[in-house]
Amino acid sequence: MTNAAPTGPIPPAARLRHDLLTPVNHLMGYSEMLQEQLEDLDAAALAPGIRAIENAARECFSLIQQLLPPGQEADGAFVLDSLRILLPAPIGVIANLVREIRSGPVPAAIDADLTRIATAAERLGLLLAEPGTSAEPPALAPEPADANPPEAPDSPASKDGKLLVVDDNAVNRDLLSRRLQREGYAVLQAADGHNALRMLAEDTFELVLLDVMMPEIDGFEVLRQLQASGRLATLPVIMISAMDEVQSAVRCIEMGAEDYLTKPFDPILLRARIGACLEKKRLRDEERRTAQQLRAALDEVEEQRRHAESLLLNILPARISEELRAQGSVTPKYFDDVSIVFTDFAGFSAAIEDMAADEMVLMLHDYFTAFDRIVRRYGLEKLKTIGDSYMFMGGLPPRNPSHPVDAVLACFEMLHAAEQLGSRYPQGWRIRIGMHTGPVIAGVVGVDKFAFDVWGETVNYSSRMESSGEPGRINLSERAWSRVKDFFECEHRGKIRTKDLRDVDMYFIKGVHPKLMQDAAFARRYKTYFEHEPLSFPDFLAGRP
Repeated sequence: MTNAAPTGPIPPAARLRHDLLTPVNHLMGYSEMLQEQLEDLDAAALAPGIRAIENAARECFSLIQQLLPPGQEADGAFVLDSLRILLPAPIGVIANLVREIRSGPVPAAIDADLTRIATAAERLGLLLAEPGTSAEPPALAPEPADANPPEAPDSPASKDGKLLVVDDNAVNRDLLSRRLQREGYAVLQAADGHNALRMLAEDTFELVLLDVMMPEIDGFEVLRQLQASGRLATLPVIMISAMDEVQSAVRCIEMGAEDYLTKPFDPILLRARIGACLEKKRLRDEERRTAQQLRAALDEVEEQRRHAESLLLNILPARISEELRAQGSVTPKYFDDVSIVFTDFAGFSAAIEDMAADEMVLMLHDYFTAFDRIVRRYGLEKLKTIGDSYMFMGGLPPRNPSHPVDAVLACFEMLHAAEQLGSRYPQGWRIRIGMHTGPVIAGVVGVDKFAFDVWGETVNYSSRMESSGEPGRINLSERAWSRVKDFFECEHRGKIRTKDLRDVDMYFIKGVHPKLMQDAAFARRYKTYFEHEPLSFPDFLAGRP
């Protein structure tokens, strides 16, 4: 389908046919509408005269059709000479009938349309009598628009939406608009292509009835611009013209017009074509709305899926969550190298004796939220909270050799966060931190409110490191110390007896090795050991505010 406007001049015969049929269309159209209005205006006695005018107008139409058949070239001089002989008789009949009807009482609305009929008959006669029309029909000034057009009789309530009638001929616009209004449509008019494009850009219409032959911007160009516009490209357009050339109709359809009607048009056919166009547009609009609703529903489903996935990731590590979604269960796995960290608030039970429950929960929320952010920043996994104890781990599910060093950095940040939060609360909670590195079994147990957990001696040993520590200190097992001693300066505490009455070596971390504090030495060693950059590094450890 092409969107290009047709090129080349309109054939002289087609132009002559257009100019002759325009006033004939007015004669037929107004006489048809008058007959429809007679009963409403209690003027049935005028029906025979109005019907005779319509018959004379149809005789004019038939003669023009015979001498200027659609789609065929003709000798303009011969045609005009023939029409000058044949048309004056029906034109004279029309003029006499108008005078005869007006000789008696006539309602104002009918008299106004009789004036339009008389004017159209006069214009048709002028076209025939004008010298030089053998070469080209005379260019007559367009009829002026009525300052106060007659009101149509009461009609059904306007149907949804508006129709736009575009025609440079004021009588054509009036004739078609009134016909549509009688069908119950709300109609606006545009006198040329420029105004039509402006109105279409500023308002919403259901359908455009567009004349082909207009000055400056013809109907082809208006249609081309509509098709090139994103919002208006789907607006149905019916092209209307006195030219019933097949080539013109084909061009309009190829350019994207919904339909093509020739003047004078049958009212029943007009109603059917407009109804069909509006129904197709309604179905297309409904289809678009359904598609939009479907997209919105799919977006909502996707949003719910992401939300559910986010909630799942809040309680399960990513890989465990994926396995659970894919299989419906999680197979327990053995991990031989995991760092388990426990934190605990020193003197928590005594500190909360005089606190309201909601205040205590709010404080824990502030602390644990800060811890969550720290754990996430270092790529570690929060496991759970047990009362005032916060438990996290590194090295699973993704196996990562840097996890002991990452966990210690996170511990330093937790101590710093607890110190800052303690200044906001009079209780001044301080935390103990314990860490051990070793093997664990990890998995998900149960089917209701399932939770990811780890089991093994490493977990118990890490808990002993926390309970054997001191407030504000990070206490390491010997195995954990062996994994981080190249990065942190540690203090050997000797053998410390745990709650289960075992004597084990423990270490307090004092800070980053002094020799790693300058010129990004810590980051260089980290990359040498683990082959990637540190995920984060606390500014306060580097002496930065």
